[in-house]
Amino acid sequence: MAINAQTVEQYYQSNLDEALKKVSEILGDQKKQPNFNGLVGGKNKTYGVDIKDHDSPESYVKAWMDGHEGVYKKDRNINPSFTKDDRSSYKIQALLEDQFLRGFIECYLIRSYFKNR
Repeated sequence: MAINAQTVEQYYQSNLDEALKKVSEILGDQKKQPNFNGLVGGKNKTYGVDIKDHDSPESYVKAWMDGHEGVYKKDRNINPSFTKDDRSSYKIQALLEDQFLRGFIECYLIRSYFKNR
């Protein structure tokens, strides 16, 4: 089954409120859509990913997740008292450990792929 922009947008809009609620619970702070956009959407450069280098949303999502994993592993070697609360890789990792949020983040990335291709 092919992924299309309309289906992705419908899923995103239908699940946004629940996702933001879960994000807020996990991170212990009220998060709104702009906060989520900054946390997840602003990581392409950090993770060494460029949407234009990918010919499918799946390829982009895989590269983003691989980039996250690399940064997260690197950040674990930094002073833990600073890292855990302040490094976004730890925050994103906490979100990815929730199955619903992992799927929502993947949807968000696919949505970004379609919007920016």
